[in-house]
Amino acid sequence: MAAEETNPWDNAYNSETKERFIPVELFTGIKWDGKHELVLKEAITTTCVSVNGRRCNDFYIEGPFKTETNDTEIKWAGEQIPYYIRTFDNPYTGKVISHFTINASRDGLVRLYDKRKKWGERIYTGLGIKFPLGNWKQGEVRTYLSPRPIRLEILELDGPDHCLKFRWTIGDGSKRNSDNIYTFCPNIGFKAMEHANRSRKRDRKKVFKTR
Repeated sequence: MAAEETNPWDNAYNSETKERFIPVELFTGIKWDGKHELVLKEAITTTCVSVNGRRCNDFYIEGPFKTETNDTEIKWAGEQIPYYIRTFDNPYTGKVISHFTINASRDGLVRLYDKRKKWGERIYTGLGIKFPLGNWKQGEVRTYLSPRPIRLEILELDGPDHCLKFRWTIGDGSKRNSDNIYTFCPNIGFKAMEHANRSRKRDRKKVFKTR
């Protein structure tokens, strides 16, 4: 096969180290050149995300933009932090606007800012994680000491079509949107989300019904 026809995603997994390199492009859905580097490249993308296997929400990503100052724990960025803006309309709570950048530990993306009807505006420190970046292994779990502890577990490192599936949990995972399973695919980006704690709630309801 000619070099121009090769798929860079085929070479993201290292069979010797049993690690996969996860680039920022898997988050944005733009084309990846195969380089093992973490750079926020220009992106304007739209993807339809399946939620709990049912409805489909359109998610929009644009950027990178830059902050005017850096008041976070993200020291690698210097005085200004590059970030993407992601927006979507939640059918229950309205429009959600989030700013994403590479986290302080440089092994994932994290929110800098979030605005939604339920919470209002929130500003974050750059600690924690929302999406894994760099080298990760199948089944690997990493924890982060942000204001609320965060746990990220790789469920499927290199699935069909090189899609990535992982579980993100914040705190004890009991609240809505605090224990989610996400799927991201090359040249698409965000593809699916499932509330992992829905199964626990269903189990509790079954127990109550049998009593």
